[in-house]
Amino acid sequence: MLIAHISDLHINSFYNDSNFKRVKFLLKYISEQKVDHLVITGDITDNASEKDLEMFRGLLKVYGFLSGEKLSIVIGNHDIFGGVQKAEDIFTFPEKCMSVNYEKSVDDFVHFFPEAFNNCIYLSSPGYFPFAKKLGDLLIVGLNSVSKYSKLSNTFGSNGEVTASKFGETVDLLKSLNDDINLRIVLIHHHFNKLKNNSKSTFGSIWSGIEKQTMKLRNKRRLFNLFKEFSIDLVLHGHVHESREYYRKGIRFINAGASVKNEKHSLKINFLEINKGKINLRIDNIDLPRKSKADSASVPKGSHLKLISSGLMI
Repeated sequence: MLIAHISDLHINSFYNDSNFKRVKFLLKYISEQKVDHLVITGDITDNASEKDLEMFRGLLKVYGFLSGEKLSIVIGNHDIFGGVQKAEDIFTFPEKCMSVNYEKSVDDFVHFFPEAFNNCIYLSSPGYFPFAKKLGDLLIVGLNSVSKYSKLSNTFGSNGEVTASKFGETVDLLKSLNDDINLRIVLIHHHFNKLKNNSKSTFGSIWSGIEKQTMKLRNKRRLFNLFKEFSIDLVLHGHVHESREYYRKGIRFINAGASVKNEKHSLKINFLEINKGKINLRIDNIDLPRKSKADSASVPKGSHLKLISSGLMI
């Protein structure tokens, strides 16, 4: 079995047309690899735009991924709260997060991709997450790690937590699904690795400190214990914009946060080759075609209007 894992696409047709073109190229490349399943670990949109979710749904349909057998998705913080688009927005963004109807945003997100949840053997109600599906002897469990807005602990909507009730539900779910399971993979948006400060500048150090406070996954310890207790073979996530494999507490993690948010003219895709009970990782680093490079360097003002009408053309 071949699984493609991507994350943090941050589609934003109003502010960044070229990003949509990069995502389109990414999905086309993945479809050409004859993958059996596509996994996306959140932040499909950059600004929680329904228009962008609709456009992405169209791409999934075009490239043959719009079914539960071919697609698994979890939600990211940008899919609920959006993000800061201009420097001055940083002052008003907390107020915007406070006004978001969290439950409705999750519901709206899932309703753009109902096919991805059709073959679930478990689907939480309410809230859709956790969900579980079986692909042969592989179990995939999807979690929602996006915290609700809090003036004190989640001012910018980017911190994460699997709530106590959803954690308990996940425990019960895993207890009930032990038969005929050979491999177990968990999908979640938020990261488990430690953020490093590589900046030598004072501003860089200050910003790194801010990031650490606004990109936390709270109560990680109980998740580590969960993964160990139920012998989770692999945890796939995004959130931090890098593609890498790492281990913490003896648990294997793979991040695909740099699918489009990495070096200026390349894309990164994680491919998981599953064979005889083993999961092997390869990370493809793909150069964009010359035309896409030119597009990403300069996007004419107003071209998002043209993109919206023609973005799904092959």
